[in-house]
Amino acid sequence: MFNENLTQLGLSEKEALLYLLLLRNGPSPVSLLAKRLGIKRVSLYPVLEALELRGLLAFEQTPIGRRYIPHDPACLLDLLEEESAKLKHRMSLAKKCVEELHELAVWMK
Repeated sequence: MFNENLTQLGLSEKEALLYLLLLRNGPSPVSLLAKRLGIKRVSLYPVLEALELRGLLAFEQTPIGRRYIPHDPACLLDLLEEESAKLKHRMSLAKKCVEELHELAVWMK
């Protein structure tokens, strides 16, 4: 259920599963995450990077390697607010562009 909601919010299936696993288990090394998800470690790095870029996780370097740490789920709201602001900006640009294009298209008048 949660992973379905997360995919509707724009996460890939792997991103959703990985984020949920981190929320359940807390900070974890990639080896443990790969084992629990049944995915090769090398396949998880791009997913971890994508989640980090979205602001859903961070990592800490330990003497034995990185541990990935999930951010508070409330950051999902921040992501959507950021997307909403970008969309409002694009809508504003589109309206201005349409007005200017109508002025150019004299044959439509």
